[in-house]
Amino acid sequence: MPDRTLRRVSDPQTTRPDFPGTGGPPFGERSAAAPRPIGPVRRVLQAFGAIAGVQFLAAAVALLVLTSYRRAAADWLLPLIAVADLLVTVQIGWLAIRDVRLSGRRTTGPRLVLAVLVLGAVAGAVLGGRAVLRHLDRPAEAAFGAPAMDGDLRFTASAPECGHTVKRIAVRGVMCRVRVVVANTGSVEARFEARVQRLHGEDSHRVGALLAKGRRTYPAWTLAPGASVRGYLVFDVPRGFAPRALDLRAAEGAEGVRFPVG
Repeated sequence: MPDRTLRRVSDPQTTRPDFPGTGGPPFGERSAAAPRPIGPVRRVLQAFGAIAGVQFLAAAVALLVLTSYRRAAADWLLPLIAVADLLVTVQIGWLAIRDVRLSGRRTTGPRLVLAVLVLGAVAGAVLGGRAVLRHLDRPAEAAFGAPAMDGDLRFTASAPECGHTVKRIAVRGVMCRVRVVVANTGSVEARFEARVQRLHGEDSHRVGALLAKGRRTYPAWTLAPGASVRGYLVFDVPRGFAPRALDLRAAEGAEGVRFPVG
């Protein structure tokens, strides 16, 4: 009978056939050549584009917050956006500087450009944040002769009149007076204080000196709910002072309303 015992095959042609081709692995399995490193100039341009995109995105989100119903949350959302913008910008710049340094070429110039770019972006973010905060703190626009509200107080004011003299009111410079009607529309007592009000000139502003009603002067008027007072708000300004805007506020720290002059 024929021998049916299985024998181990040791023929390499059977156990491990050669790959097709000329004695080697297929082209797809050969090690690919290492990619050429990105040059310093190109890396700087990439970082510039990334930082510009981050700044655009941050500005768009901030604008969306300021123009939507989320504006009430701007006091904490805008600082959060600014911090995130700053961190991402610094991270992009740091990675770019590291890549340029590792390229092994002369990198002093590109690294300096990147550092200036990052510092400029950071400075721009800081200045932009300050501008946004100033915009948020800016009083609402109002017009002389028309009622304007701040908190529970309603103001109606006339344009400032400067140069008048009143015997019972002594000033060091020139007196500017504003005829005002203040009404308390709230349900609790309110105060209208002279020192909280501002009269702006070209380069400076003056706080209110006193309030006058009839022959009496007051540092503040106290208004019961639903009450109103008609009188003058008096400012003591230096000679040559030209009023440019009047700010009236219900209290210190309130948003207030601004009446442009002229």
